[in-house]
Amino acid sequence: MKLLDGRGCTYEARMRRIGAREAWFDVISCRTEREMPPVDIAIGIIKAPRFDLAVEKCTELGVRRLIPFASERSVWRGGAAEAGRAVERMRRKILASCKQSGQPYFPGIDAPVGFEALVERLGSYAAAFLAEQHCEEGAPARVSDAGNGPVLGIVGPEGGLTPGERAGLVAGGAVPVSLGPFRLRGETAAICLAYRLIACLPRDTGSGADAGPRS
Repeated sequence: MKLLDGRGCTYEARMRRIGAREAWFDVISCRTEREMPPVDIAIGIIKAPRFDLAVEKCTELGVRRLIPFASERSVWRGGAAEAGRAVERMRRKILASCKQSGQPYFPGIDAPVGFEALVERLGSYAAAFLAEQHCEEGAPARVSDAGNGPVLGIVGPEGGLTPGERAGLVAGGAVPVSLGPFRLRGETAAICLAYRLIACLPRDTGSGADAGPRS
């Protein structure tokens, strides 16, 4: 049986016994998997089923953290209690996606933040990229220039970002990146941007470390 700890370790284990609420295993081996590039994805809040899909697929790809944000054209206007329930639901989605895919690093999920708070975060990243329909700015090669620091990908809500919001992100250092000539839904854009950033950024090429049996 394969077990995950959410921090990069996978365990081969044999069940010893099981109770009503607990199970005991003998760990045969432990392997520390390579970390993915530190990519976070900020998604303008979209309708729950579509947001859930983005969360599931970004988790499978290896995103480090997901950051829902509210903007002028977001469909969600919930309060703190509703935000808390949404985050717990997304955590369950993340856990299920990690179990299904074998993803050993469980990504974090933030409570929804306001647009201004998102702009303030840009300075904490080595680079930030704003997903857009075909644009003249942001050649594909720019993605690989981010180096080894954490990178943020930003995807607007279903209604798109307003011109002022886009200008604010660009002024804060976000680089517009084209995802093609066609208009993508928010969840599709999030998945495509996550894959592009993870695929283009450097990662540790060393193999995982194995440990011996334990119980």
